[in-house]
Amino acid sequence: MNIVDIIQKADQYINTLETSDGYKLFKRSEVSPFARCIVIFNKSLTKQHDWLQKRKEQLIYDLNTDLYILYQKKMTNNIDWRYDKTFLQLYCFTLSSLNILNGQLNDKNTDILKKILDIDLKKNLEEKNVHKGASKSGNHAMFFAIFNIYANKYLKINRSNQIKEWLEFNCNSINSNGFWGDDIKMNYTQFQNGYHQYEIFEYLEFDKIPWDLAAKKTLLMSDRYGHFAPWPGGGACYDYDAIFMLTSKFVNDIHQEKALRKTLTSIIMNQNLDGGFCESKSMRNNLLMRFLDTIKHIFSQPSHLRLWSLFVNLNLARNKHRHIITHWTKKHRKWDESNAWDTFFRLSTIYRICNRLNFREKDLFHINNFPGIG
Repeated sequence: MNIVDIIQKADQYINTLETSDGYKLFKRSEVSPFARCIVIFNKSLTKQHDWLQKRKEQLIYDLNTDLYILYQKKMTNNIDWRYDKTFLQLYCFTLSSLNILNGQLNDKNTDILKKILDIDLKKNLEEKNVHKGASKSGNHAMFFAIFNIYANKYLKINRSNQIKEWLEFNCNSINSNGFWGDDIKMNYTQFQNGYHQYEIFEYLEFDKIPWDLAAKKTLLMSDRYGHFAPWPGGGACYDYDAIFMLTSKFVNDIHQEKALRKTLTSIIMNQNLDGGFCESKSMRNNLLMRFLDTIKHIFSQPSHLRLWSLFVNLNLARNKHRHIITHWTKKHRKWDESNAWDTFFRLSTIYRICNRLNFREKDLFHINNFPGIG
């Protein structure tokens, strides 16, 4: 297990995404403000401090500029940016990136944040059905927690009542699995969606929630290779979200070590030849191998999920799902194609496991002390 070599190869891959015009998410993509943030996340995680320092001033300027440009586009197109995931996500990515660079928001973007703080928090969360565990509602809840925490800590705007309100709102709607939603039986959506609130709980060191219960339910979702996605080969987000739940300092020993070691081994084995990581090698377009991997995967899942998982994988076999579509780039990436996002999450997962198991390799990483992702 040569994690030093894994980090070096991953960093070399990330270097290939820098161009004179900006940063790419993957080699075939155009430059994008999201990609810039994700490259910064990778460089910070792998302790590339000199690289960041050399580019610091330009990065801070570009981060602020592109955030405001996106805001203007939303306004021009009459899009309600208060509920727009693209804008809210870039704003949070920008805040995390600025924290890494020890930079600040410019005046225009600070004014936008003050508009966000004027939004009725509880009403906003209710309208997105956060308490019902609606799809993507975990992201939204996390975004608004980040805005209030940032304003409270970094801008010295007192948001203690709003942070308390956020905690109470989310605590009061936790279900019997430790997450959110009406489904009594545990499913992928619950932990992958609900992870985002737990990210905030951990940052705030909030322990008055069922950490162990949520972790135990998450552990049930592991396949025989230590992956936690509905499809074979895992998924960078699904696997990280699950490992986060299993490795928090607020989670006791629930016999998760075996699964953690499996996950670590699987991730290490799936680093691409170019040094980057992808979503899933098992989802590549070799239909026979993909079919066989899918069958094995389905039978390694909890019985109540198998029929649902079969339909999910049949849907993913359709031609329109040959690529992963996001709002980060206009060009879409292949399932087995290296990219900055999956590389960041795979490396972050390696860190979380090493830290939990107290491997010395944990010291190879630097963690950005900031709420949310990045």
